[in-house]
Amino acid sequence: MRRILTTAALALALAASAVPGMAKRKPKHSPEHVAAVKKCQDDYAAAAKDAKTKKGKERSAALKAAQKTRKDCIAAAPK
Repeated sequence: MRRILTTAALALALAASAVPGMAKRKPKHSPEHVAAVKKCQDDYAAAAKDAKTKKGKERSAALKAAQKTRKDCIAAAPK
């Protein structure tokens, strides 16, 4: 009897812990948002590739500018 109750309690506990995890689904972004973010990432990749051809302070400044531009671009993307 004790084994049955323990098994049932364990099953209920596992089921109760699984339900909240299923409710935390991320909402899908709109196609416009996905396209805008993809464009931002592509632009960043091109800018970073160009920045890596430079040396010294120019390189680090160009990389920081590319990162800032990407961050601003993603923030401005339609939701």
